[in-house]
Amino acid sequence: MKDPILSARGRAISLRLAEATLLFGSDRHGGIFEKTDHRGVEIIKEKHWWPQAEAVVGFLNAWELSGEEKYLIQSMQTWHFIQKHFIDRENGEWHWLIDQKGKVDRNQDKAGPWKAPYHNIRMCLEVCDRLDSCIEQ
Repeated sequence: MKDPILSARGRAISLRLAEATLLFGSDRHGGIFEKTDHRGVEIIKEKHWWPQAEAVVGFLNAWELSGEEKYLIQSMQTWHFIQKHFIDRENGEWHWLIDQKGKVDRNQDKAGPWKAPYHNIRMCLEVCDRLDSCIEQ
């Protein structure tokens, strides 16, 4: 049974989270910072693979909830950022992180218990499922 009050509250919180990430947690190229404080001061300026993947889905979700195009645009910008900086087209998989200077850190593992089998794949499956739903309508 769906609780309309709880659903509305969850929707509002989700949209506030998306807005805060848009304003304080992303750069002008679509990349998502590893961690910032509530003022947007970059505490960890590197960009790890998993916030990028989750941001694509999160911003797509915010667009679906609100209809606000800025979230769809940010979702696509983050996907383009992933394609440009994270995907290792030579050896496969995604790089772990982009350092503060914008360079790939090649000393990190390419796969682990949460990398490879989870965030990356989940993003792809979520986006495909949502695109299928849009096409069906």
